[in-house]
Amino acid sequence: MTSDQIPEGGLTPGTLIDNRYEVISQIGDGGMGIVYKVRHKHLHKECALKVMRPTRDTVDRQRFEQEAQIASKIRHDNVVEISDFGILHTNQPYFVMEFLKGQTLGSAIYKGGIDVMLACTIAMQIASGLQAVHKQHIVHRDLKPDNIFLVDPSDQESQVRTSQPGIEVRPVHFVKIMDFGIAKAVDKNLTGAGMTLGTPEYMSPEQATGDKLDWRSDEYSLGCILYEMLTGELPFDGKGAFEVMQKHLTEAPMPPRKRRPELADTIPSALEKIVLTAMAKRPSDRYQQMRLMESALRDVVAGVKRARTQSVVPAVRDTMLLKPGGAPTSLPADVTMRPGQARARSETDTEKQLPQVATVISQPPSMNSRATMPVVPALPSKNLPPTEPLPPVATVVMPPDGKSGRETPTPRLLEKLLMHVQDAPVELASPLRWWHKVPLLHAVVEFFKRLFGKA
Repeated sequence: MTSDQIPEGGLTPGTLIDNRYEVISQIGDGGMGIVYKVRHKHLHKECALKVMRPTRDTVDRQRFEQEAQIASKIRHDNVVEISDFGILHTNQPYFVMEFLKGQTLGSAIYKGGIDVMLACTIAMQIASGLQAVHKQHIVHRDLKPDNIFLVDPSDQESQVRTSQPGIEVRPVHFVKIMDFGIAKAVDKNLTGAGMTLGTPEYMSPEQATGDKLDWRSDEYSLGCILYEMLTGELPFDGKGAFEVMQKHLTEAPMPPRKRRPELADTIPSALEKIVLTAMAKRPSDRYQQMRLMESALRDVVAGVKRARTQSVVPAVRDTMLLKPGGAPTSLPADVTMRPGQARARSETDTEKQLPQVATVISQPPSMNSRATMPVVPALPSKNLPPTEPLPPVATVVMPPDGKSGRETPTPRLLEKLLMHVQDAPVELASPLRWWHKVPLLHAVVEFFKRLFGKA
């Protein structure tokens, strides 16, 4: 069967697309597109291919094409790689990306607690990937655990390499930032006037109010993700999107060590400071470059590693994971679902029956389904007088994609990753110039870099 004979239910195994990609199976189903596992006919390489659903909505098509264009511009170990783009005979665009095995960070958090050093390393790699994204003048806008993929290190070709006479361990890049469907380029606008997109639990205050965003909004979201990895709980939760966004705008997050006092001894004060700095209400109070946050996280990882090397028996250390109860243990078989977690990470009965393969990308809901998508007024900026009416701005809340449960967590993936992190040397960050620590001078330097095309 060729791609010009697409049945209503989607592509079937054996379908050949553009005489190159043979469909093996469907591995993801979302509002905007369907993801298939395919094999390149000539290279004999497995890939993931995402086909857009039929639609006449030009904005939907622009978003789909933008996702491919944005991701293809970024070449970084921590960003999903887009390798090809095309249009089927049915006028449906598609793009091809690397095929990954593993699980989303959202599934990992749902399964149990994440070791502090592993959580820091995950955040560090996210920060590194975001640095590359922001250099392209792009804001992701929907950074959340379900859009972060943890790759099984067993399936990576360049993990650990030995050299003579000793052993040299190559840094392990196992984090992939995905889903640029609602990412926003600085010079483009696919959002309607007075509209903003995002997930309330990880939404920055400026995003909740519909204000202009820059890369520091992604930093705030990363702070929320790190908070959740360390505590097993969302920094802010509520009965609805409006209440959650209101808390992001007005309430200070409870420090992680206070939120989970039983884990206070395992969370370094320096790490808690990183989380609270990233989650500062005012963008000017956050790190003024992702590289600064990445460097601070590297220092914490190095400190934790030194402390464990001196005080923990290696055989015990290699299998240690901290679950929310705080006790060292292997990955728990039964974990109680935390409040608010059911929104995207249930469907366990279905997941257990699926093969050990995960979709490479989670699907944003289609903007065509606005009838079923919650739309709430954006919060008024706290700078507005209390008596002034709400501005004509609305926030389209991105609900979880129920189909993303097709992924099946790789067995003992967190333990594999932790062992790699413990054995690998801490990779040095790019050297920081003195002006990076002076926000005003840093802004001036970055301005001239962009002016002369050196960003």
